[in-house]
Amino acid sequence: MCSFHLKELKYDLNLAETGRKVYYTQNGFHTNFFREVASGTMPTILLIRHGQSQANAGLPTSCPKEIELTDRGQKEAEFVARELQKSYPALDVMITSAYRRASQTAEWTLWLFKNTSNRDIPTEIWPVHEFTYLSSWERRNSTVEDRRSVVRAYWERADPAYVDGPESESFEQFIARVRKVKMRLDNTMYDTVAVFSHHQFMCALLWLAEQDSLQMGEQAMRAFKAFLEAHPISNGAIVRVQFETGGERWRYELLTSHIDVKDTGIGPG
Repeated sequence: MCSFHLKELKYDLNLAETGRKVYYTQNGFHTNFFREVASGTMPTILLIRHGQSQANAGLPTSCPKEIELTDRGQKEAEFVARELQKSYPALDVMITSAYRRASQTAEWTLWLFKNTSNRDIPTEIWPVHEFTYLSSWERRNSTVEDRRSVVRAYWERADPAYVDGPESESFEQFIARVRKVKMRLDNTMYDTVAVFSHHQFMCALLWLAEQDSLQMGEQAMRAFKAFLEAHPISNGAIVRVQFETGGERWRYELLTSHIDVKDTGIGPG
């Protein structure tokens, strides 16, 4: 399979610089609402979890950014690519995390569209990488099982402002990052967008979409953890999102029929 180098683009939420037309109402900007009235259609966002990674398979890893796909993960990435080509041949743009396992998953879709449809799908890197909150394990080889007790202690602490150290972020910072990405997706002018990301990030997008208001604190952090546990997403699964009421409400469903092998997905990532 060919390997594509993804161009990293500066992430900027200044809508004036995106070249997208935004309409203003008394309640703020509602680009998609006006689009729905004009065309009768709303954007489709495809949230895609990467294929099985070395960490998901229970192998020891260190730097979260550099964890790669297993052979099985590569096969799952191929299944994703074939599903996108079959069901979404007019895919407009691909967004991917900078983490290696997500970009490897995206590369299959780039390759398949190029070699079977002669289409170069525009690709952007956005900050849709996984929630990394354990800095202390950054440079130590460890497995999901090795980290289990530390992970449990982190969530039991439920301190949204706590930062473990360099290369990690607080829950509060994580949700702020997710919120900015959601705002940008809510106002996309593309018809179909594929986002290659990670379990916790995808769940955070879906969780935020269900919140009428959010007061950051211990209760919010525990609520997200409960949502995360109640919404397992297999490696290679696709969550298809469509907007309701101009992006104010998301309607979504989990798609897994395109995956021919059962996913173990040991842990988040």
